[in-house]
Amino acid sequence: MAILRQKPGRKRLFNDGLRPLRLGRKSPPTAKEPVPFWGASACSRTADSKGVRVEVVDPGGHGIGLAIGLLELGHEVRYVSAHSTRPGSAQLQSMRIELIERMFGGLQEPGDESDLLVLVDVFGDYLQCFDAGIGPTGVEVTDPMQDNAGVLVYPHRLKFMSELAQAASRVAVIDMSDHGSFRESAFERIPQAHLFAREVRGTSDGAWQPFPFLYNFVMLWLEYTQPQSHWLLADRPSPTWDWAFCGTLTHERYGLKRQAAIQVLAQRWPELLGAVLSQKPYDEVLGALQSVRFGLDLPGVGEMCFRLHECLAVGTPVWRPLAGDVALPPGLSGAVFADPGARDLGNLSAEAVRATYTEHYAPIAAARWLLAAIDARSDQYCMYQATSIAPMASK
Repeated sequence: MAILRQKPGRKRLFNDGLRPLRLGRKSPPTAKEPVPFWGASACSRTADSKGVRVEVVDPGGHGIGLAIGLLELGHEVRYVSAHSTRPGSAQLQSMRIELIERMFGGLQEPGDESDLLVLVDVFGDYLQCFDAGIGPTGVEVTDPMQDNAGVLVYPHRLKFMSELAQAASRVAVIDMSDHGSFRESAFERIPQAHLFAREVRGTSDGAWQPFPFLYNFVMLWLEYTQPQSHWLLADRPSPTWDWAFCGTLTHERYGLKRQAAIQVLAQRWPELLGAVLSQKPYDEVLGALQSVRFGLDLPGVGEMCFRLHECLAVGTPVWRPLAGDVALPPGLSGAVFADPGARDLGNLSAEAVRATYTEHYAPIAAARWLLAAIDARSDQYCMYQATSIAPMASK
């Protein structure tokens, strides 16, 4: 397999690596006079429409894309997440803080007045870890939003979230777990709760409906805080390879599965030239994805992975040869395929793929999907309608 490397002299996609640009802090809209985040010029307002007060409780940060989409629709969003205390990259933590401050004015505390409560976590993954006996020991849990206690926090968090759900007039519970075989039944006993999960096969999984959206927060940070010229190539080079896979191949749970899959694909489609990037800087990853005909999306623990978001956002079609029957938004069929030989990709431009992304997979599309799925009336929930493609801070 060829390994893509950045060519000497090529302009880096990011300005000074991944250092955030200081764009200032935005205050969230007020309840009395909701203001669209992107300004009135980007949206058309109806005379009798009202913004909805939405509280998104998202301890692990899995629902930040959805929260951004709700904000783009013109709703007042209170975003509640954990103050990260886990060891990790200071740069990534800085980017997370930058994105949250840029979009929501910073982290907020749970409130008691909202029209819609959205609870987001990896409930099924916690249950799977309990079932398998996986998890840390000896960590004191003092806060249900704590993010350094692993599965030990789950009983506290489940109690906390269940109490929030029971007190809310309308609630959506979204399970962003990799594992689709475990469901938290506690929420199924709350009458006003609408239940969603990322990994749903077919149109439903009992009481759980599909929510087929998964976002890489680094990609979101680029989209919403950085100029497009820092991460999107204006003039794409002629493809050197047909496809590229940009992801880990050494993960203890699914690395070997991905390695075997790549070997199988090389034998099944020997005429296609492929490149593999593993553990490479993110600017090299995005450069590679914009220098091939299509990006390869392979499952990890779950079927959905970040490659779908990354490829579509930069305008690259997505090859998903091992996809099962986990639901995806139907509008993606023009840019996502299983067999490259069965599709004419010659006329599929980067602009067309990005238009598909904007309409069917960008954060605003996830927000529309959620509100439609809970059977919300348009005059109650859709205060603003985008007049063109969804606006982005990087434009």
